[in-house]
Order: sequence, then structure tokens, then C-alpha cells
Amino acid sequence: MSNAPSTLDPRPSSGSASQTIADLSALADSAAEVFRKPCQFAGFWSAVALPFVYVPMLAGGLTASQQSTFALLLAAHAVALVAGHDYRND
Repeated sequence: MSNAPSTLDPRPSSGSASQTIADLSALADSAAEVFRKPCQFAGFWSAVALPFVYVPMLAGGLTASQQSTFALLLAAHAVALVAGHDYRND
């Protein structure tokens, strides 16, 4: 058994560069799939919750310093709407 190949062999495999690219692409696709569901979940529920933050701001009136905060909240809401668009639409 002393001639058995090591699984920790540091030599590169004899696969071609296109095979390596295909392997990396498959790895990226699986990583994207792992993060897709949690991002959709967070996006959907953020889009639901954010109006509860900025509606009271509007009711109280916006000062000059709050206008930039309000604009950031609207931008975050738009991002959340896009991220959570397909949540539970499987």
C-alpha cells in the first residue's frame, strides 16, 4: 500500500484550463444558491418593515439633516424590493 496515491498531492491535476474554469463556475453557482435564499428573505422583510420607519419621519416633518437620512432609507427600500422580489415564488 505504499504506492497508493495521496489525496493531499500538491501537484496540479492534469485537467485542462477549461475544466478548471467550469469547476470554478460550478462552485460560484453553488455559492450563489446558498446565499440567494437568505438575501431574498432579508430583502423581502426589509421591504415590508422600512415603511414603518420612514412614515413617522414624514409625519413629523423633515429637517435639513433628516432629508439625507430619508433619501438613504428610500434607496435602501428600493434595494430591498429588488432583493426580495422573488421570495417564496418557487
